[in-house]
Amino acid sequence: MARFLILGGGGMLAYAIKSDPLFADLMSVDLPECDITRIENIEEIVSKHQPKYIINCAAYTDVVKAETEKELAILVNAEAVKNIAVISKKYKIKLVHYSTDFVFKGDKNIAYTEDMPMNAVNHYGHSKLLGEQYIKDIYPETLVIRVSWLYGPKGKNLFSKLPDLIKEKSALQIIHDQMGKTTYTFDVATATQKLLETEATGVYHFANEGVISRFDFATMVRDILKRANKDLNCDIKPVLAADFPDPTPRPTWSALCCDKYTEKTGEKPRWWQDALQDFIEKYDR
Repeated sequence: MARFLILGGGGMLAYAIKSDPLFADLMSVDLPECDITRIENIEEIVSKHQPKYIINCAAYTDVVKAETEKELAILVNAEAVKNIAVISKKYKIKLVHYSTDFVFKGDKNIAYTEDMPMNAVNHYGHSKLLGEQYIKDIYPETLVIRVSWLYGPKGKNLFSKLPDLIKEKSALQIIHDQMGKTTYTFDVATATQKLLETEATGVYHFANEGVISRFDFATMVRDILKRANKDLNCDIKPVLAADFPDPTPRPTWSALCCDKYTEKTGEKPRWWQDALQDFIEKYDR
């Protein structure tokens, strides 16, 4: 038996959690061994291994494709989450689930708190919101951690791939008029452990400190890389979201307020630049 059962064990966030010694006593599962869209599959694994905690890292994360693959996004981010909540409650297992800043409309220049009204602007956000609602109705003792602009080793999104892109390309165009907070996966792993230590339940926000644009993040990645390779030369140009060839609706401002996390744990998230420096060091090993 393992203390922690990690669902979606092949993903970016799971990689960070599995790398953290605080979660050393774990079992990790993913497709095809565990299909979270089949409740009987989840129950079979849970009844066999009897974990104390289930950490759900499984998710449909392609924001662009979610606009056309709506049924699949709902199946993974909502219906499957309902399955996990039902089994966790049945076996009295502490459940940790991760959600997103995209549950908010993101049209106000404010730091969004956990109890503010939600109104997703795209189908990815809608599917994650529906998953949260299932958890609230079925198993409110769950710990839900909302993160934003997640990146880390093994990631396939823009933030995670920027070091390679900047090394490979002579020029990049990066959006500068959408603002938010980046969140480093290894910091999420630590934050999860700290919240579990306090027996936290309900919804908490966690992201690294500092509201920035994607352009700000990209230029900082380049600056860090240039310290090790002064010959690196990638011209990063700021562009408007409206001029970028991606029609997917996205929040223009989605900064998460993490005060509730700090009040619960006594810890403040570190600044985004420090987290990014750690990521680059791990990325280039």
